[in-house]
Amino acid sequence: MLKAALLSSLALTVATPPALARDREAAKLYRFQIPAETVSSALLDLALQSQVSLGGEVTQCRGRSVAVYGRLDLSQALNRVLSKSGCQFRLLDSQTVIINRNNTVPIPAQSVKVQPQLAADFSIGELVVTAGRRGELPGRTPQSITALSGRQLGEQGISDLSGLAGQVAGMTVTNLGPGRDKVLLRGMSDGPFTGLTQSTVGLYVDNIPVTYNAADPDLKMVDIDRVEIMRGPQGTLYGGGSVGGVIRIVTRKPDLDEVAGAAAVSASLTQGGNLNTDLELTGNLPVIPGRLAVRGSVYRENASGYVDDIRLGIGAVNHLRREGIRLAARAAIDENWTLSGSGIHQTIRSADTQYYSPALGPFRRARAVREPHDNNFDEISLAIEGQGSWGRVVGSAATLSHHFETRYDASPKLSQFPGGGGTGTLDDAKDIDILVAEIVYASPQDARLRWLLGGFGSTGTTTQDVALERLSPSVGKLYSEARDDKIQEFAVYGEVTYDLTDRLTAVAGARWFTFDFEADSRIVQGAAERRFKASGNASGVSPKLALRYQHNPNLLFYALASQGYRAGGFNTAGLIGQSFDGTGGAPARQFSADQLWNYELGLKATLFENRVRLRMAGFVADWRDIQTDQFLDSGLSYAANVGDGTNTGLELEATWKPASRWTLSTALLVGEPQVTQRNPDFPALSDAGLPGVARASASAAAAYERRVGDNMSLNIHANLIYVGTSNLTFDAGKGSKMGDYFAGRISAGLESERWSLSVFIDNPANSRANTFAFGGPFYIGQEAAVTPLRPRTVGSKLAMKF
Repeated sequence: MLKAALLSSLALTVATPPALARDREAAKLYRFQIPAETVSSALLDLALQSQVSLGGEVTQCRGRSVAVYGRLDLSQALNRVLSKSGCQFRLLDSQTVIINRNNTVPIPAQSVKVQPQLAADFSIGELVVTAGRRGELPGRTPQSITALSGRQLGEQGISDLSGLAGQVAGMTVTNLGPGRDKVLLRGMSDGPFTGLTQSTVGLYVDNIPVTYNAADPDLKMVDIDRVEIMRGPQGTLYGGGSVGGVIRIVTRKPDLDEVAGAAAVSASLTQGGNLNTDLELTGNLPVIPGRLAVRGSVYRENASGYVDDIRLGIGAVNHLRREGIRLAARAAIDENWTLSGSGIHQTIRSADTQYYSPALGPFRRARAVREPHDNNFDEISLAIEGQGSWGRVVGSAATLSHHFETRYDASPKLSQFPGGGGTGTLDDAKDIDILVAEIVYASPQDARLRWLLGGFGSTGTTTQDVALERLSPSVGKLYSEARDDKIQEFAVYGEVTYDLTDRLTAVAGARWFTFDFEADSRIVQGAAERRFKASGNASGVSPKLALRYQHNPNLLFYALASQGYRAGGFNTAGLIGQSFDGTGGAPARQFSADQLWNYELGLKATLFENRVRLRMAGFVADWRDIQTDQFLDSGLSYAANVGDGTNTGLELEATWKPASRWTLSTALLVGEPQVTQRNPDFPALSDAGLPGVARASASAAAAYERRVGDNMSLNIHANLIYVGTSNLTFDAGKGSKMGDYFAGRISAGLESERWSLSVFIDNPANSRANTFAFGGPFYIGQEAAVTPLRPRTVGSKLAMKF
């Protein structure tokens, strides 16, 4: 029903007139809602509302800006904001504004000038982010934040979190397959499997959390404004399930004034596979110009398979289809308040898994059955936002539904079930329905003392149906579980920022939370049955403390201590007669909550006249009672507390503009994740590291851009990533090694004011490295598995603006 409504509304938005040329974007009109505030705060609001990057001496502009409301182009808005500030601006391009302090005399409003872009301009801008619940530049925050714009994602061919992982320091995405992957940050891994435990990384679309204890729904990033990645625990502002960090996908908001649209189509060929296609359509329509607008996107992607199953006699078994639609509406209530709503629907259909058996040769395996995966995600949300000289309020509410079904070949362990043996399957279906609401107030940013206060609530149910069946030599159900989980979470949180001196700032925050959980399980095994029902509660306070020292406008040092946490839960799966005392390989009936403290020292610098931007952080993480999702010897899943662990590491990101046409960037993470005190009843090795994450990973990228004629530009991009060695399991068992590989992408394109055409090569070296040594829960320790990168893929993409 949601899908039909979104499709019918989207049909109104796809026919649109020509867009302005990229090199004329400076004259594009934007609708600004900037209250009277300090100039530096007004510049942040201006950048957010016009979707541009800021660079230069933003914090050096003095005084207060006049209020700026209405439709203006960038130059007009900047002239008003910088009036009598002692600063001036220049537009490097349609995406970047550089602010400079005028060191001679104050500049009256009528004489503020736009400096023309010079061929030798090496300046670098930054995206303004709102991950900290208020607008701020990543280079000015006392924590590790990375942001990439929608344009950067498109130029690098990134359409989901898997593609993003190689470009962000410390980000790992398991390669089980779209809709099945798990996201990890900064080496803080509880293992590569998903099950009962809450995620270690909070995934958000705008202000709405989209996961609890499920894999990444793998929403395709179409019509995205930016992606924000906060590394390290974010328990104070984001609550449970953020011990590793938070990732926010920020969508483009409906434009209240401009009718616009875009379309993109790409086609590619995968070596050993077939044709891949991808279609995207986006449109924006003001229903009542200046007051109400709708915006929508629709997409469909088909990815060919490249793994052959020789036992089933099927080639390219792992083909995939992903399609979805997103529709948003936005209304301006008055100059200060807006009301918005959105809907998302996406489906993923994976025909099979994407690993192979190395003993049979590359891209070949022999399974008794296919292992498909279906994934459906729906979200409906409402948000209200207000901003004025009194501060900023954001309130949001959403209902989410995430349904997914997975089949595994259970044949190797079928004999452990009474009446088993032969060929069989395990079908795991899960429905997650959650209602969330949150409201946050942030005080004005022009005071020495700044603060924010928020409240959060969620309630949800998870229904899981597991069925293990024998298919041959006879058909019969050997084991089943129907389980219902109910969760409720309420929290109140706050954060205070105080400028101790002109250079030194202190930040303190805390979150009080209470979490109620309940499990109700019924297991049937032949004529026998086992029932279990229990409930629990977790409550506490998650604190944060940071110090920021601004040595000069181009150099910042910070120190941070923050905490993340996850609530516990109950184990119910297992053969009837199995004990739940936590000894001898048996699961404990209840697994405990865990918590992680992060201690961090960092610096952020802009060097060589804004040609180099550097971010570096050293951290020590202390993780107590680490939760993990694992598999019993029977292949059924459970959760356990491994013990205590630590991770000590260094993280670095740098961007260098050696010439006006070149941009070079790199990211690096080196760490020592390990279990330091093992639960004696859990098989773990102290020197095996934390599973699924390498001790070292790095990336490097280069971008080149130049004008071709009067109306076109040439863009060339190349990136290379390295992922070090890791283990699949805590005990580094047989067949557990994976990683230690390079991968990359090369693309080149021509772009005009209305269209762009590009060609690309993914995995140009055709690496066959093992990215994920998992062949299903019933094959762990039975047979080695290799999950390769997608083989060399060559293609082209045509995009048009209307």
